[in-house]
Amino acid sequence: MGFKKALLFFSLFVCIESDIKLSKTNSLDSLDRFIQLSGNNVRSINDNYLIDIYAGNKFDNIAGLQFETIGKDFSLVRASGGLAEASGFNFYPGSGGVILAFSLEGKIISANTVNKPLITLEVKKHTKKSADLKLKTIIAGEKGVKLESIFSPLNLK
Repeated sequence: MGFKKALLFFSLFVCIESDIKLSKTNSLDSLDRFIQLSGNNVRSINDNYLIDIYAGNKFDNIAGLQFETIGKDFSLVRASGGLAEASGFNFYPGSGGVILAFSLEGKIISANTVNKPLITLEVKKHTKKSADLKLKTIIAGEKGVKLESIFSPLNLK
């Protein structure tokens, strides 16, 4: 399946909106439901970085992932491994550095698997200066429900 078909398939199930907006009815306690994403185990390979992405996810099964860099200092090259690969997800790199990952067979990543990498991203850095990697993330739960997520920026030197 090509990237455009994968994006169409993924977006049929998820509302494409990445900004986190808390309404007046939401409290800070609701942030506990957010999937906390962070990068760890950073290693350099062929002028790129491999970064394991971990998800603090206690509540919801994950059925799909979308990652996109914010800004011009980085681009996503590819994705592989982690719980996504072990769960049978397919990876779809797109133009502009967007990465999609989901299973065409409806497989999921179970909630509460916080001690294992969710996915490994290969990232290209376009500046020689120290810069923060910021990712726009969209995570889909079962039946295409959008799960709120927050990525903690990661400084790469």
